[in-house]
Amino acid sequence: MPFETLRYESRDKVAVITYDRRERRNAWNLAAYREVVAAVEQANADPEVGAIVLTHTGTVFCAGADFKAPPEPKDSVTGIRPSVALESMSADTSWLHLMARSKPTITAITGQAIGLGVTHILATDIRIGGRSSSYNFPFVALGVMPELGCTALLPQLVGFGRAMDICLTAAKLDAEEAHRIGLISRLLDDEKVLDEAVALGSRLAGYSVHSVNATKRTLLANALEANPNTLLKREVDAFVAMIKAKRAAQTSA
Repeated sequence: MPFETLRYESRDKVAVITYDRRERRNAWNLAAYREVVAAVEQANADPEVGAIVLTHTGTVFCAGADFKAPPEPKDSVTGIRPSVALESMSADTSWLHLMARSKPTITAITGQAIGLGVTHILATDIRIGGRSSSYNFPFVALGVMPELGCTALLPQLVGFGRAMDICLTAAKLDAEEAHRIGLISRLLDDEKVLDEAVALGSRLAGYSVHSVNATKRTLLANALEANPNTLLKREVDAFVAMIKAKRAAQTSA
């Protein structure tokens, strides 16, 4: 399908989704958010795609929510005015849900990730940053708070103490610090970031889709599981389901 706020292309079994709303610093208005979701869904539905890369044009990866966007008309039934916040955090259909059920997702960032622009990458599977990238958590300074699951995901990535410090001080992290604390998993020269992301995605696409899916789903499900019996059973169930899916695929081939 054609897109207006992003570019979509396939490279080596990898869907590359490039934010291309440079005039608004790739900020998300409702149309932009819906297009990102549609692009991810398109990649998920394509059997020739094995991984997804999110990247950007310009010096800003994503400036967060577009507060200058004209207000959306109210829903004629509910009377509620739709927004990026309402749609991206809606129960069962949120950005977190989309990322959790998607093919492996990799973010490739060589610019600024600000507000929602940084919180939405926390739900992606692998984050690759260029040396010029930066990560800004301005929420409390703006009189708001982090969203999109940041209050759960950030402590998992960087530790509770660092997450509290980052959020309460409205911190801006440079690439070196973000890599040191685990906010981004790889740090490269800017010109190598996208190629590395695509190469990594292509590598993941070459693995068994059943193994990759089972591993990702179980890691996510067990991330906050405190009961060892529950997490072990979840691993066993996922392993059995994976083997069954592999056998079914081999039988139908």
